[in-house]
Amino acid sequence: MPRPDSRLRVVLADDHAILRQGLRAILDAEPDLQVIGEASNVQDAVALSRCLQPDIVITDVAFANGSGIQAIGQLRRECVDVRVVMLTGHNSEECVRGAIAAGAHAYILKDSPVSVLLRAIRSETPEYGLAAAPAYAFRTNAHVAGMTARERQVLVGVALGYSSKRIAGNLGRSVKTIEKHRFKMMHKLGLHNAAAVTRFAMDHGFLRTGHEPEEPRPENV
Repeated sequence: MPRPDSRLRVVLADDHAILRQGLRAILDAEPDLQVIGEASNVQDAVALSRCLQPDIVITDVAFANGSGIQAIGQLRRECVDVRVVMLTGHNSEECVRGAIAAGAHAYILKDSPVSVLLRAIRSETPEYGLAAAPAYAFRTNAHVAGMTARERQVLVGVALGYSSKRIAGNLGRSVKTIEKHRFKMMHKLGLHNAAAVTRFAMDHGFLRTGHEPEEPRPENV
């Protein structure tokens, strides 16, 4: 169905009702924004977004019954072209890096000026509140999307616990070449060891929970 107007449609997800009400008042006062729904937990946020198909979902990192970071992938699968804006008080390196790697469009601290949030909502390019947060972890979603097919295969192999020698044999490449892809992949994603690679792969759908994982397969290059 065609839209009645061109306003950006926003869903708010936060377990604090007062914060949601304050955000709604701020956003609804903007002529180009419209809050179309609210949720107090991750599950309701995903279900509501599936039904309403918003342009923007504003969500916290942590809820009492779930993770806003883990919901990013599901929100992006359920809603075509949705932009997920993290609005949170959590400023740890792990949270920032995890959200960005998962595909968050923006990571904004709750003590940021309202103008920072509004800019992030309206921007078609990622916005990570550079003035409000440490500079250590702003690895953009472009780094995830920028992985080569070979780097993705190596990521899966490492996540499965395979040695570089075994991955090299599976892909028909030298161990030296696999080590090079492994280094580049981990550098792009900000991962420092095999355990972190495994967590990343599980959290972002590279390994299918409850199914036998697919081994890397050779490709023509």
